[in-house]
Amino acid sequence: MYQGKKIGVGIVTYNRKDGLLKLFNSLPRECIDELVIVNDGEHFPEYAGLDCHYILNEENLGVGVSKNRALSYLRGRDVDHFFLIEDDVFVKRSDVFFRYIEMSRLTGVQHFNFSQHGKQNMDQQGLPRMRMRCDFGRDKLFMFPSCVGAFSYYTALSLDTVGLMDERFYNALEHVDHTIAIINAGMHPPFGYFADIPDSQDYIGDEGWSVKQSTISGELTFRAIVAVANQYFIQKHGYQTVDITIENTKKVTRILETIHSKYAVNS
Repeated sequence: MYQGKKIGVGIVTYNRKDGLLKLFNSLPRECIDELVIVNDGEHFPEYAGLDCHYILNEENLGVGVSKNRALSYLRGRDVDHFFLIEDDVFVKRSDVFFRYIEMSRLTGVQHFNFSQHGKQNMDQQGLPRMRMRCDFGRDKLFMFPSCVGAFSYYTALSLDTVGLMDERFYNALEHVDHTIAIINAGMHPPFGYFADIPDSQDYIGDEGWSVKQSTISGELTFRAIVAVANQYFIQKHGYQTVDITIENTKKVTRILETIHSKYAVNS
């Protein structure tokens, strides 16, 4: 609970027992009102003792379906703040959920993605590679060029407005498509300016993502999965993600001002 509002956490996992248990054991349970794990792979005996609501998919349904099952459960429990976490990150600081909630209240941005999973938003030295930073009085909003979906925060308003993920995306682009929907709803900065808290790598740990170690991307069929997802994305939107125009910083600033005026909460 945070200021009388419920915090819900949904974890999706697929054949990464050690990763899931490390994540589970890192969670600040005292901060979480509702916790659900959706297992899209093999059930391991160790999972039986986990103190949470546990959903085992009868067959492999993909990340999009699994995330929707987690979100649907949390919505049914009247959660106000939603966190979706994949099994290859873990929590480093117990105040991580409060940090994202406060950044949303301060800026009005209704959705955040942890940027430092993998190397897409890092420079050659492994340091965060921002596209833009915006000052909000006592704090700063960081924005990054790539949308990464291993740890995501959603307000109840954002989900009530855009709904859940498009389940026709199977293990690729589901979170990108969903973030675009929130962008189009005017609740997030433009594409290519994906919002995160400052120094998020101090709050969330990354397992050093690589295609070789990933239980999804390591599959031989992953290139085909991405190709199908790209094809569906083009069919749905009429363009590829690489074709999306990256707005200039002046326009981004104006959009952030609009978001702030509509949704920011004065403490």
